[in-house]
Amino acid sequence: MSLVPAGAATSAQIKSFARDIHRVEYHNVVEDFARRTRENLRQLHMLQTRGVQVYEVTALVNSMLGLLVFPQQKYVDSIPATPLEELIREGWPTPQVIGDHPQVSNLRQLIRYLRNAISHFNVQFATDAGGQISGLTVWNVDRFGRVTWKAKLSVHDLEDIAHRFIALILRESPSR
Repeated sequence: MSLVPAGAATSAQIKSFARDIHRVEYHNVVEDFARRTRENLRQLHMLQTRGVQVYEVTALVNSMLGLLVFPQQKYVDSIPATPLEELIREGWPTPQVIGDHPQVSNLRQLIRYLRNAISHFNVQFATDAGGQISGLTVWNVDRFGRVTWKAKLSVHDLEDIAHRFIALILRESPSR
């Protein structure tokens, strides 16, 4: 079974991929992971525009799991506490809060809540009329099992957050 759909890549690209898959010489794991995640998402989007069936939401959720867990553990204190109002001005998507839960107050809290939701699979997928995944509901649970935040994100919003977080990781990485 091939990992690459027929006609999706040239033989040179496949050989390059085969060489790279065995290369594990990460100089900075978090930064390299962010770069590779960005490229994987770009490649999936390119394949999708060519009519190749890809599972972009699955890849996006997997990517978010890695992006949120790896850096959170090592760089949690470097994630800025940028106020939500400033994030909105900068174009960040705003999660649509469900119920009487308070909105996140800043970027650090947003990243922490998304990390908790995705890593603990506090995720419910929403579908459109055609049965395609159109968004996610995510929630944060405190140590007593109480839901402290619950919000909806469209697939586009989650993808936008992923790309913005990748840019943040690459800008604020200690090696830069």
